[in-house]
Amino acid sequence: MDSRSAIKVQFMKEYAGKDFQAITVKALCASTPVARTTFYSYFNNTDEVRCEIEDGLIRGLIAVSEKVSGGDMADMDFTVFMDETEQYIRDNWSDIYLFLVRQPNHRFIRKWKDAIIANFFRRYPGMKYSRNRDPIAEILASSMISAYTYWMEHPEAVRPKEIKPLIMKVLDSLTTSA
Repeated sequence: MDSRSAIKVQFMKEYAGKDFQAITVKALCASTPVARTTFYSYFNNTDEVRCEIEDGLIRGLIAVSEKVSGGDMADMDFTVFMDETEQYIRDNWSDIYLFLVRQPNHRFIRKWKDAIIANFFRRYPGMKYSRNRDPIAEILASSMISAYTYWMEHPEAVRPKEIKPLIMKVLDSLTTSA
């Protein structure tokens, strides 16, 4: 593992155990271990580390939708998309859990919402002229992330296959009421 990756892995280990404000460059370098000069050759501060991790997770989520849609978002099988998104979350459980549940990271959540909203507009191009399109897209994005968050908070009590029909109902109700 290269130094940049090691710094990000160690950052997430520390993020799991202490508040973000308590993570210092000095302590992060000591626990990685890398020299501070090495850290600063990649990042200006710990927030940039967190931002790069957020962006990587969001790129992964976007890649899921691109893979499933094959570039044709309007005809994408939403059930397959939900299955693939579930698998991506499972594969990245610890990092996503930290950003959604352990220390809710509002910037990460906003980035994820923005990705969902962009996909929503690509999937429903006819909504472009709907007066309510922006609040509809925001409600959908919030609903999806809330459902995933609830699942992560209660993994033993919630089955993702039971959440999918609920998300589909929200989507259907929002797109038919516009």
